[in-house]
Amino acid sequence: MNGHKSTAIAINSLDSVTQAIRPVSRPIHGWLAAVRNALGLSRAAVAASLKVTPSAVQDYEKAEKADAITLATLRRVAAAMDCELVVALVPKDALTFAQLAARRDPDFVHLRATEHSMALEAQASHDLPPSPRPAP
Repeated sequence: MNGHKSTAIAINSLDSVTQAIRPVSRPIHGWLAAVRNALGLSRAAVAASLKVTPSAVQDYEKAEKADAITLATLRRVAAAMDCELVVALVPKDALTFAQLAARRDPDFVHLRATEHSMALEAQASHDLPPSPRPAP
C-alpha cells in the first residue's frame, strides 16, 4: 500500500504541475529558428553568443527540426537567445496522470475506491488527486 500512496502523491504532483501545459505543434522550421526569427536575431548573433560559426547554428536548427539534437545543445542555444528550455511529458488526449494511472493499474482504481470509503467515514488521507470527471 505504501507504494500506491507514493504513486498517488507523485501523480497528484504531476497533475498539478502539468495542468496548464498542453502540447502545441512545432513550427514548420523548428523551435530554434522560430524563436530566433521572432526575436529578430541573426544566426551570426546567436553564433557569437555560443562562440560557434553561423553554419553551426544552422546545423543546430536542422538537427532540432529532424529530432536529432541533444537536450544539452537545445539548452545552450536557448540560453544564447535568453530563453530557457522547458521539457515536459504530458498525457495525450487531454487526460490527467490520474486517469492514465487508473487506465493502466487496476489497483489504483481500488485505491481510489478505498479513499472514497474512508472519506465517507472522515478518515481519508487526501493523498490522491481528485477523481477525474466523466466527459459530458
